[in-house]
Amino acid sequence: MAGPARLIGPADHAFTVRLARTGGVLEVAANRTILETLRAAGLEVPSSCESGTCGTCRTRLLGGVAEHRDLVLSDEEAGGNIMICVSRAREGELVLDL
Repeated sequence: MAGPARLIGPADHAFTVRLARTGGVLEVAANRTILETLRAAGLEVPSSCESGTCGTCRTRLLGGVAEHRDLVLSDEEAGGNIMICVSRAREGELVLDL
């Protein structure tokens, strides 16, 4: 059995999230999750465990390269989805179907 998902680490960096449906652009700080950043911007997004284990916050990933930290997505599913409660961008920008 895998251990818990890693939320925030000392080597994490800030990155941008572009919201494809609304056109919004948000900066995700190195010490914040995508989910926290979206909520702080007033967006309501579904979530439950907030630890990468339930799949409730699954969001379509339209662009960018994600660093998947969840324990839910298969390799195939990870190509077009992201768990916004724990996962981050490897670099630059992620484009989400929001």
